[in-house]
Amino acid sequence: MTEGQFAEFFLRQGQKVIETKACFWYSHRPLLYMSLPYYRAVSPSASELARVLLGGPAAALRFPTNLDTGNRKVGIFLCSDRNYGFSSLQQRMRNYTRRGLENCTVETVEFGYLAQHGHQLNLESFERQARDAATMTESQWHRYCEAAAATPGFEAWGAWVRGHLAAFVVAALVEDCCYMHHQSAATEHLPLFPNHALNFSVTRLVLARPEVNSVCYGADSLLTPGIDTYKSRMGFERLLFGERIALNPLLQPMLSLGGRRIIRWATRTYPESQMWQRASSFLTRNAI
Repeated sequence: MTEGQFAEFFLRQGQKVIETKACFWYSHRPLLYMSLPYYRAVSPSASELARVLLGGPAAALRFPTNLDTGNRKVGIFLCSDRNYGFSSLQQRMRNYTRRGLENCTVETVEFGYLAQHGHQLNLESFERQARDAATMTESQWHRYCEAAAATPGFEAWGAWVRGHLAAFVVAALVEDCCYMHHQSAATEHLPLFPNHALNFSVTRLVLARPEVNSVCYGADSLLTPGIDTYKSRMGFERLLFGERIALNPLLQPMLSLGGRRIIRWATRTYPESQMWQRASSFLTRNAI
């Protein structure tokens, strides 16, 4: 699919999308816009940033750019190895993956099936990662699956254990890069290593396609760094970009008049709130 078709996927879910010369932008979270696709470095002009910040409206924009112009360094996990196989994995991951392949069957799965049976795996994954269950509601999940089914370039695979869905991944082929867009697994089946079997099988299968040059497994996780370790050990290279956070100019006076202290206080007072944790992380890691 093209970048424009990828943007339509978010529009179909009711999210707002804005196109500028550098890229598309979508409302990743309330008042936070991100560039599309996120694994590609962009250099938007000041007028483009102003258009999204004021027209979104957005409190902040987040996008990868050149290392020397970002607020901080961010890793994006990519694999372009046409010979991807067991030798690409860290030794312990090879053992886990072999056991996963012995325990699981990896097959494509229809989005209609995922809409009915995938959300329970989402909830279990959110709980393990200490994420709010409201990160994606059941109705939002249904819209997600409907949008993916209607957008060319989206496909899904599942790892099955004795006829039960143990894990699944939704991938999007954007131009020549296959982006692992969403993945969840059932807690009950984790000891059987379904994620390892799934990621290994899908990565190897996709990289064998002539139209695919790389597989992207997303960017660094602010709240679950253990997942980043998993990605590296599964043979994905962490490529460094500069990440830039552009704030709405209307927020600058608020931050100067004590907004930073309020955010840090709220982070300490409500440690379970991902919203405040993310806001504090942005302030700390991006020197906003």
